[in-house]
Amino acid sequence: MNIISFISFIIFFLCIGSFFKKDTDIFSPGRLFVIVWSLALGLTNLKLSRHQIEWSLFSWFMLFITLFSFLTGVFIVYVINSDKQLKTIKSIRTFAFNSSLDNDLLFKYIVILFIGYIFSYIISYLVIGYVPVFTRFPGLYRTNWGIFGFGLLIQTFPTLILLIILYYFIVKGNRGKKFLLANLFIITFITYALLLQRYYIIFAIIVCAAILYYGSKFFRLRNLIIILSIMFSVIYSMSYIRLSTTIVHYLYYLSAMKYSIKYAIFTEPYMYITMNLENFANAVDKLQHFTYGLFTFDFIFALTGIKHPVAEYLNLSRFPDIITSSFNTFTMFFIYYRDFGIIGLGIIPLLLGMLFSTAYYKMRTTPNINTISIYSIFVFVILFSFFVPIISFLHFVFNFLIIYLVTRAIVNKKAVSF
Repeated sequence: MNIISFISFIIFFLCIGSFFKKDTDIFSPGRLFVIVWSLALGLTNLKLSRHQIEWSLFSWFMLFITLFSFLTGVFIVYVINSDKQLKTIKSIRTFAFNSSLDNDLLFKYIVILFIGYIFSYIISYLVIGYVPVFTRFPGLYRTNWGIFGFGLLIQTFPTLILLIILYYFIVKGNRGKKFLLANLFIITFITYALLLQRYYIIFAIIVCAAILYYGSKFFRLRNLIIILSIMFSVIYSMSYIRLSTTIVHYLYYLSAMKYSIKYAIFTEPYMYITMNLENFANAVDKLQHFTYGLFTFDFIFALTGIKHPVAEYLNLSRFPDIITSSFNTFTMFFIYYRDFGIIGLGIIPLLLGMLFSTAYYKMRTTPNINTISIYSIFVFVILFSFFVPIISFLHFVFNFLIIYLVTRAIVNKKAVSF
């Protein structure tokens, strides 16, 4: 183990150890970001694949600027709020799911959203002609499944799951509506699982877990184990369908792993974490031309329908300077370098750190289901900041807006502040 991995793992375990300190918030933005990136850096620098490269000094400097900028943004907001009285997690849990919420309005939004989801699902199936899980090569066919417009409504899956779970925790009694929502939950989960798209299932699980952590006493060690077990079961089940034993071994050789094939099962998670950082380091070192906002504001270009025509006109590579075509993601922050160079990595992560931290302190000073839900979404973004730039995607922005507007609408403005 090299010195970088050694230091990274020490930082990781120290941060994990801080969870046991009384009144520690395990989802605070700064700590969570350090945990994610210390683990990712520690694993990456083990260099267990022959595809991994030696980073240039410039690549290290770009990554350092990125991480430092984000944490600086978090720290700035921390200083601004240092004199404010924050609500304890215990007090937030006492009042988050209170009777002042508009339960009937929440139920109506859930039903409307489900109708839109299932209608879009059926239309997409009729046009495309198949569901990925029932094809001969499900891992291949899942990537091309979807129709513009209808696909956007199908990707509201995590919002629908989240709102149904919120209804169960908010509403006391009402067994008839809860029975109906339980059926909608099962239909939604099963139909979306057939698409073999794990990312938003994990999104729904993590955001729900964060909301329950802040909003209820449900988040005990036993329940945490149950949630983690469900998440890993979902990931493993989909991987099992997508990857047979033969393909697991094929992925092992494709990834040029240095350890024994007996541990081939670890290849996919290891490579899906580390190759993001490797591609980032390789691309920032070689990239010559910048795109000035095309990828940072991807959701705007996608919404207007000019995203692909502009990319074709400019002859832009979808995956510039990747090390191997088998792994083509770059971390959340690469697009800011691709668009604006060093300035992008210096400014945009700073603004994101301030945004996430502002949402956190907003929740800690004015806790309600709206502020808790918004920050819980940012918890997911931080946890997967080593992966794709999800906040630039249209379906993420769409889900974010729906969750924001619905939770804001059901908060009774007459509720007593505590």
